[in-house]
Amino acid sequence: MPKLGMEAIRRRQVMDAVIHILSTNGWRDLTIREVSDVAGISSGVITHYFSNKRALTLDAINDATLQFVKALSKFEHRRSDAADRLVALVDYVSQPSPAGIPEWRFWLSLFGRMPFDKVLQAEVQKVHRLYGEIIVRLIEAGVEERSFRPTRAPDDIAVTFISTSFGLCTLMVADPQDMPPARCRRMLLDVLGQDLGVALEAAPSAKGLRVRE
Repeated sequence: MPKLGMEAIRRRQVMDAVIHILSTNGWRDLTIREVSDVAGISSGVITHYFSNKRALTLDAINDATLQFVKALSKFEHRRSDAADRLVALVDYVSQPSPAGIPEWRFWLSLFGRMPFDKVLQAEVQKVHRLYGEIIVRLIEAGVEERSFRPTRAPDDIAVTFISTSFGLCTLMVADPQDMPPARCRRMLLDVLGQDLGVALEAAPSAKGLRVRE
């Protein structure tokens, strides 16, 4: 964590600079000097508030995690039925650069380094857990509304969905022509629909689902 006293706007600039560098150039170009150049803040100010590059990086990753969970939580708390909220969430995560959170390239850079860093492993586990809890609560809301007929435990459905979504987003980054957002969206809706016993609509609609025969 940074020392107390750093202005919020400066901290935001530093966090955004770290996320931008990891999203565009990866870990190789992540240096205090590069963060200083991208953020437009002197390296002396950055090192005054952050003890070293690792402390700076971990704070930025934690910040990105909070952004991610906050963005997904908005879909959970929308005033609509569970199916519409789940479809809206799929619409959001199937974009290569969802608004309000770091683009998928950032998360892929994080995943690539994760096997060699226990702190990063813990951060990824936190993202996965919080993401899963949101999906589980949406599924449970749909069951309570009698619109979902899950064939498996909500926890298992959530794990399958999250693993699939991260995998498809990897393909969106690696081969965007073969995996455009529309195809990613359709496949994610199919995965959920099979487990929930409904056919989630491929296009937004008032109902958001059809019961599978």
